[in-house]
Amino acid sequence: MAIDVIMPKMGESITEGTILEWKKNIGDSIALDETLLEISTDKVDSEVPSPAAGVITELLYSINDVVAVGTVIARVGGEGETPVEKAPEAVEEVLIVEKVETVVAVAEVTPIPDSQQSDKGGRFYSPLVKSIAKAEGISPTELDSISGSGKDGRVNKHDMLAYVESRGTAQVVTPTAVPLPHIPATPVPVQPVIPQSPGLADRVEPMGRMRKKIAQHMLASQQTSPHVYSTTEVDVTNMVNYRIKSKDAFLEKYGVKLTYTPMILDACIKGIQEFPLMNASIDGDNIVHHQKINMGVAVALPDNNLIVPSIKASEEKNFLGLTRATADLAARARINKLEPEEIFGSTFTVTNPGIFGSLFGMAIINQPNVGILSVGSIQKKPVVKETEFGDVIVIRSMMYITLGYDHRLIDGAYGTRFLSRVTELIEAFDGSGIKL
Repeated sequence: MAIDVIMPKMGESITEGTILEWKKNIGDSIALDETLLEISTDKVDSEVPSPAAGVITELLYSINDVVAVGTVIARVGGEGETPVEKAPEAVEEVLIVEKVETVVAVAEVTPIPDSQQSDKGGRFYSPLVKSIAKAEGISPTELDSISGSGKDGRVNKHDMLAYVESRGTAQVVTPTAVPLPHIPATPVPVQPVIPQSPGLADRVEPMGRMRKKIAQHMLASQQTSPHVYSTTEVDVTNMVNYRIKSKDAFLEKYGVKLTYTPMILDACIKGIQEFPLMNASIDGDNIVHHQKINMGVAVALPDNNLIVPSIKASEEKNFLGLTRATADLAARARINKLEPEEIFGSTFTVTNPGIFGSLFGMAIINQPNVGILSVGSIQKKPVVKETEFGDVIVIRSMMYITLGYDHRLIDGAYGTRFLSRVTELIEAFDGSGIKL
């Protein structure tokens, strides 16, 4: 008996996934937990394993099809089970041609029938594409004219939505039998064409999937949350000196590099425990108070994209646990080996543009968080210090940190007090809780 392969649920907010690639074809053998296909969601690309060993008997959707979570997308049968083959192309052609001609003869604007799978040339249309065509009143002939960006020129969801948008703005010219008065033609001034120097033509390339997702999320965050920023300068001399003194021993004992990131995460966690509203989120008119502190850590990827895996229940980890979790998530993020659940559920985010030399940054909030801390570069500079003998100028390692927060929930006083407390905790870091 065939086993259904279901479009998996990849997170609480994810309702659909896009099929990127089938790793197996109909009739191929597959082992239990062997990758059957790759899918893409709003958050992450992921591999879907086979729920059983056997033979691929059905692939119900095509590449670039958008499929709802919980939908059967394929079937795996036992060895020797006959795969479900598609009807012969010639039969399909005859039937489809007859249908198309009948529809066009009645009315060219008649929506495509639910049962229609392809045009007269054998072109395949997914159920989602057909439903959009039906809803928008797109005839079979009109559908055939839409160029597809999917595999083998197939039309996908994005092609349909783009066509509908352009179609909605197009003007339809209707002939009329009423004679129009003669209007002398007015010459239209011709705009001069500025020739472009050879070799200087602009290069245009489409956004990749991840870049489009990032753009959508950033825009949605700006439209959702009124962003407010507060910045403070932190004396990180103690932190820098400890790392220089202890990094070799730390690496030798624990097998992981000692970095500044877990030191800052530790300060944020302790600050959130004193200011718990920074760990909340907004759901409509309700405030959701999260019981666990799931620290999101922004990771820059080799392809210049960005991803934010989260350390679940970070308040339960000691410094070594935070260090190992941070290093592990960053390493697997850069080789696209994160699990889907590791991308979701952050309650507060830390990003560090300072590692690239930025003095400070004003990051966009990672929804549905209400706060994000941006860490700047560490620079030595002269600082005035008060002593018992008066003010003196000393050289210290200084760093800017900037808190971005959602003004719907976090007011300036609360956000600034939290930032000040994080500053104090960072400045007080001395490594006393780390065993070497």
